Amino acid sequence: MDAPADAATNGHRPDLRRPLGVTRVANEVVAWIAVLTALQVEGVQAMYQATGQSLERILRRSAAHRGARVELRDDSTLDIDLWVVVLSGHSVPKVGAEVQRRVADAVERMLGLDVGTINVHVSEVVFAP
Repeated sequence: MDAPADAATNGHRPDLRRPLGVTRVANEVVAWIAVLTALQVEGVQAMYQATGQSLERILRRSAAHRGARVELRDDSTLDIDLWVVVLSGHSVPKVGAEVQRRVADAVERMLGLDVGTINVHVSEVVFAP
């Protein structure tokens, strides 16, 4: 005999074994998560675009995802490259390590994806006015 339907499921019994579909995440979304996380690390002033006009290389939030590159490996892990601008007076190795740690945590926590490598490229150091 079938169990009565629960009111919380609108009269339908959920079948937890049946997949409902897939969720796909665009590389740009992964890049945004990585960039916005990196920008929260103390000592990261901005993201840096490796190509382009010299006045457009330092990127603020509106185009910051261009300071990241995301690649999906055959084994379903992600490789992430980030180009950052570091504020003077901060330890570059410490800033880079903190960016790596926080980005890996954010991507794994928010997306459930495994991170292979996170390469942080310090493209410029700026001095506070």
